[in-house]
Amino acid sequence: MKLKRKKRVSNMKKFTASTLCSLMFIVLSNSLFAAQVPSESAVQVIEKFDAVLLECLKRSDELGYSGRYALLEPIMKKTFFYSLMVRKSTGSYWKTMSEVQKEELLDKYITWSVGSYADRFTGYKGQQFKVISSKPVRTKYMRVTVRIKKADKPERRLAYLLMKDRGFWRIIDIKVKGVSQLSLTRAQFKSVLKKEGFEGLLKIIDEKIKAFNHDGNG
Repeated sequence: MKLKRKKRVSNMKKFTASTLCSLMFIVLSNSLFAAQVPSESAVQVIEKFDAVLLECLKRSDELGYSGRYALLEPIMKKTFFYSLMVRKSTGSYWKTMSEVQKEELLDKYITWSVGSYADRFTGYKGQQFKVISSKPVRTKYMRVTVRIKKADKPERRLAYLLMKDRGFWRIIDIKVKGVSQLSLTRAQFKSVLKKEGFEGLLKIIDEKIKAFNHDGNG
């Protein structure tokens, strides 16, 4: 009986050691694989987004509003840190919302954001997008500045602020002529929430969405 018990214990030790070795090999392999596939830089993220914006401009008449929306939605959901942006836009009011309300507001926020680009980026007139600078901001942000040149108008500059979300750079704010778009949205949202509550904010966003050009004429 003692020999059998010792044999079982010995086999168990061998099995445990073998299992641990296998697990260590899997973890090490995954770590090495991850190291070989670095995430995109902040500049690469913006360049990919700009390429889709340029395609949207060039094909605006062909696509119409709904086609432009369909083209922009996947890249914008990937590129913008929407969950953080909507939290920042609502401030302390976010904590008082139910999970259902948070989900509903996030969906509306994304629809409004994508729709605003689909509505604005129409009519190609030789626009060119070029990243002209990128630099770290504090410890966890990157600012990427893009120059937009038009054949018939002075150049514009957009400063994108990005931070990492689960290892990927994502946009959290855009400065146009030095003005933070996130700050403008936050001021408006908090004012509406204070005066009209959650339902009032949804109504305002719905009105913004309905005001977009949905006729497909670009």
